[in-house]
Amino acid sequence: MKGPTTIGVLVVLAGTAFCEQNALAQSQSAYNLQQNDMRNQQGVDNSFRQGDRQTYVNSLANLTKLRSKLAEAWQRLGMSPQAAQAVASAYQPSLAQNVHHDSLHGKSSQEVATMLQAALAKKDYMLANQTLIDYERDQAHVGSNTSPTGRH
Repeated sequence: MKGPTTIGVLVVLAGTAFCEQNALAQSQSAYNLQQNDMRNQQGVDNSFRQGDRQTYVNSLANLTKLRSKLAEAWQRLGMSPQAAQAVASAYQPSLAQNVHHDSLHGKSSQEVATMLQAALAKKDYMLANQTLIDYERDQAHVGSNTSPTGRH
């Protein structure tokens, strides 16, 4: 009976060792999965940060272009380059959305010119810029080539 007992003990010991090894392998696997998840999350976070940084860089470039175009528009209306640049530099798109001004719908170029002159006289450059942008957008939509001062 010594043979079957020894074999039984060896089977039990081998089974126990196998179970312990399997549990260790599962524990290591769970640890590896956790590490992979952490690395993936870090990668996602880094991608978002990089995307935010690139969006910021792009928005600065777009803002510079927009202000340059605004300065050109002000110069076409008769402003000196320095004054046009000063007025255009005051434009901040994030704040401009909250600027309230009278609707330009149905207004003549002369009425818009009066609105622009009033905003400039009050040194409300944000209002002046937004009014000019809205006017230019409306004119591009309508396809008219007249300026707010009545000049072509």
